[in-house]
Amino acid sequence: MISSFKAIFIAIRFKTLIASIAPVVLSSALSFHYGAFNFIIFSFILLSALFIQIGTNFANDVYDYLKGADTKDRLGPTRAVQAQLISISQMKILTFIAFLLAVICGFPLVIKGGYPILIIGLIGIISGYLYTAGPYPLGYNGWGDFFVFCFFGPIAVCGTYYLYNESISVASIILGIILGNLSTSLLCINNIRDVNTDVKAGKRTLAVRISPDFVRSLFSILLLSSYLLNIYLVYLLSLSTIALILFLLLIFPCLVMIVNVYKLGEDDLNSLLGKVSLYIMIYSGLFFISLII
Repeated sequence: MISSFKAIFIAIRFKTLIASIAPVVLSSALSFHYGAFNFIIFSFILLSALFIQIGTNFANDVYDYLKGADTKDRLGPTRAVQAQLISISQMKILTFIAFLLAVICGFPLVIKGGYPILIIGLIGIISGYLYTAGPYPLGYNGWGDFFVFCFFGPIAVCGTYYLYNESISVASIILGIILGNLSTSLLCINNIRDVNTDVKAGKRTLAVRISPDFVRSLFSILLLSSYLLNIYLVYLLSLSTIALILFLLLIFPCLVMIVNVYKLGEDDLNSLLGKVSLYIMIYSGLFFISLII
């Protein structure tokens, strides 16, 4: 019997949290590069972002199950409610707690950043809940990619940057687009993998509405455009030659992943999902080090 703590651990989906950690950490490093870093602000931003994503993951767990998207036939990792590790009512309570903690951690940020941060925070929480819940769930009506791109990309990066600098910059916008592209590429793999179960559940992702091959092409465009934008960003920030060389070398894993997304069948895409997550972590680590040294 799996313990309650392990069940919650499964529901949190720790491997996905890089999507909310990377924008906060890299935008903070960018601000540090310009001499505007504050550790207290960083801590509250990171906690708020994590709790919003955890709340979104919890809501996704319960409402995907209720809508029939998470069944015994799904190909992805274990889902807590579907596997009967956590009850529906317990998961709804956990969702509320996670979003409440996001509000509490975000309160000092609203005091610091004012109405723009309040609006970003509220929209982030509401959208996170409505991603799979409500009468018009975003993820079930083809808006998932747009949601992920915005909230794990430009909004997260520029919102973080604004809290340090009270403005946004061209570099923060480009960085936001890069991370938005990378996070959306993860969703692309999920949607290709789950296309058959999503059709049965009425989940109209882009893979369902158009085709899995369209999403494979989108995945390729997202990876390549993020790579090219990053090379320009390295130039814009006048980073070291060593940094440029290391970033140029990322073209090789990038191309391997693009080949794999066409080569692998739906049953084998979990391995590619792990590789893209690793790619994002490596990229984030390189960019972080390049900015602070």
